[in-house]
Amino acid sequence: MKPLAIFLNATVFCSTLFMVASCKKDSVDPNLPVLNLHPVNVTGKTGQVFKDTLDIQAPYGAKTLVISKTVNLVADNVFGAQTVTPESIGDNSFRYIFSYTYQPEEVDKLVGINFHFEDDKGNAAEKDLTINTNASGVQTIYSHTWKLVSKFWTSIDPATESINDCEKDDVWNYNRDSSISLNYGASACLFDGFNIFDKWYLSADEKKFTRIYHSVFDPTKITKEEYDIISITRDKLVMQIALDLTVFGYSDHEVFVFTYQSE
Repeated sequence: MKPLAIFLNATVFCSTLFMVASCKKDSVDPNLPVLNLHPVNVTGKTGQVFKDTLDIQAPYGAKTLVISKTVNLVADNVFGAQTVTPESIGDNSFRYIFSYTYQPEEVDKLVGINFHFEDDKGNAAEKDLTINTNASGVQTIYSHTWKLVSKFWTSIDPATESINDCEKDDVWNYNRDSSISLNYGASACLFDGFNIFDKWYLSADEKKFTRIYHSVFDPTKITKEEYDIISITRDKLVMQIALDLTVFGYSDHEVFVFTYQSE
């Protein structure tokens, strides 16, 4: 029995040594790089710019930081793999400020930005940013053709529809380059073509729509119309303007609500 006891004790001792060795071998290196991205999910409108902060804790130093992009889980080869240099902020800490503009072609698509970091010992860590892009008011306007369907006079009692039949086939294109194309259709109004529409703008807060035109008879006679936006959707554009109609016996602040439908 004594030789068996010695054998069992030796087996237990060896097993214990193996477990200790395994634990030491499998223990996590406390100096591996750690990445923190804030925020990790952003949402904005096309044309807007956002900044994101990537903080890196890397006791072994910073070797490379590579940024790549996917659209609907497919690599964006135009964006490519961009190698950047994070800024050292002391105490083995590094920081990179990522700047990005929401893109019109990425509306309603799944866009991901991957940050792949390696320290000087080849240890790697990653973080992912998800970008959600919505169409801005500007993009919504230039992406559609608009037909005037209502010109509601709200400042008189009772309020009344004032659109003329000859205006109901007017079709407007507010182009991406801020130019304006207007098709008067088959039913021409008396003064159609007397004004040349030049430019349009939407304020950054999407509350003001400006339309500029000049007289075909006198190009120096330039008029700027400023509308208050009521709503912008892919189906409908609604805005109002106050006009001076004292020459016709009304007030200098007659309010009209213009409604356009997209075609």
